[in-house]
Amino acid sequence: MVRIRELTLRPFRNFAAIHLGFAADHVLIFGPNGRGKSNILEAISYLSIGKSVRGAKDQHVVPHGEDFFDIRSLCGDGRHDQQVRVFYSKKEGKKVFVDATPLPRVSELLGTFRTVHFSPEDVSLVLRFPAQRRRLLDILVAQSSAAYLRYMQRYYRVLAQRNHLLRTAKKSGHGLVDSRAVEPWDAQLVDLGAQLRLYRLEALNRLRAPFLRYYGRFALADEEAATVYQGTKEQDLEALRAELREALSRRREQETQTGYTLCGPHRDDLKFILNGEPAELYASEGQLRTILISWKLAEAHYMEEQTGQQPVLLLDDAFSELDSGRIGELLDIVGEFEQVIATTPQEPNARQEARFESIDLQK
Repeated sequence: MVRIRELTLRPFRNFAAIHLGFAADHVLIFGPNGRGKSNILEAISYLSIGKSVRGAKDQHVVPHGEDFFDIRSLCGDGRHDQQVRVFYSKKEGKKVFVDATPLPRVSELLGTFRTVHFSPEDVSLVLRFPAQRRRLLDILVAQSSAAYLRYMQRYYRVLAQRNHLLRTAKKSGHGLVDSRAVEPWDAQLVDLGAQLRLYRLEALNRLRAPFLRYYGRFALADEEAATVYQGTKEQDLEALRAELREALSRRREQETQTGYTLCGPHRDDLKFILNGEPAELYASEGQLRTILISWKLAEAHYMEEQTGQQPVLLLDDAFSELDSGRIGELLDIVGEFEQVIATTPQEPNARQEARFESIDLQK
């Protein structure tokens, strides 16, 4: 696997400059809240997906009083090490480098160094909002498949053009959008949208078993979790194309009235179900946290299965609000991963010290 060996932030978020080494397989970063533990994991995620895993815009992670951020790392698989860098300035925009060579597009960074990131923020954001749940699936599949990333980029370009036509028709007040103008975009949207849905459905099918297995290790005996993809009931490419083609045709008048595209993978949802009910409505905070931790562990399993390489597991304050039994289970699972970087606001206890090498941010 490609693991991170060194990280340098100069500057990033609250850090004017910091250099960290990750020689051990399992590292626990601890210190009081506000010291930047989460920011370190966010910076590591930047190196794998080229943007903030927390959804922040690049300019918002630039430290106060600065006009740039710079994330540098040394990553490798034991045979070959490479330098991965993400740089952003308000004047120059964002640039990514591998071994000092600039990549033509930020998206080409995906697949160079893979991570799976858990954060307590995700419990409320990801599990309660459809757009965040779609993003959850998109980031995972894009890190595992260059083809999916290309389909997704093309889909959203076509979607933007189609929405522009719909907005123009709405403003004109002439009724339906001109079919001769919109149908070429429909054809592209159908093909690309069907491909995206197929990739997502195949990923979800592969994720279900590890997700349920991990959830079973944390949950009470009478708790049953499930995942459901909402947006299509089809499973093969031609049926997905036909379904989306019909939906676009059927809703064109309504879309002209609203000024945007109402159907397609950009409107789909990934639902988490607990005991037959939507988890975001009926699950407790503890149950939601357990669901998301289980999902993230399943993501790592999926990524390794698809790419042949295990990702680095980033656990931001994952041990908080778990009871002793679940903490013990999570520590056992951590031992199954080649590299884990975790954070906690408390000093490590004996069980954590047995599993992790610690980095004290108070020093």
